[in-house]
Amino acid sequence: MAQVADKINVPIATGERLNNLQEFAMLIKRNAVSYVRPDVCMCGGITGAKKIAALAEAHDLMVVPHNPLSPVSKAAFLQIAVSIPNFALLEYPGDDQPALSEKFGATGVENGVLKRDVVKSTFKCVDGFMEIPTAPGIGIELADNVAEKYPYRRRPLKTRLDVDGSVVDQ
Repeated sequence: MAQVADKINVPIATGERLNNLQEFAMLIKRNAVSYVRPDVCMCGGITGAKKIAALAEAHDLMVVPHNPLSPVSKAAFLQIAVSIPNFALLEYPGDDQPALSEKFGATGVENGVLKRDVVKSTFKCVDGFMEIPTAPGIGIELADNVAEKYPYRRRPLKTRLDVDGSVVDQ
């Protein structure tokens, strides 16, 4: 990635599949990225994401969080966004999408469930901006009985790999 970054004039944003501070440190040390993209659900939660943001700040890099998963992860990253000086923008896929798909291990129970169905209220994006939630915690409340209705079950992660072993997004 560093070789590509060195040869093009387009900023590279990556990191959504990295899991820890050390992986981001390696990426940054190699000058392979212009924007870091931690995913709060994969990089150690709020604490892990803030550590990655601090590392990026020390190298004059901005943070563009990876945010395709849920209103819960979105709420966490909105709180992080207002607490770091190097926040750039937030990916916003919308809450009217399925909570899970077969690609990510959905079973019959989750089919038809939308992201907005798991929380009492979602966030509105108006003119490119979102209001920061002020409710306790990270600012959201789960829908009634959502934990009982959709209990945690370990699911296989279905990731497509290329011939060289690299991840191929769908």
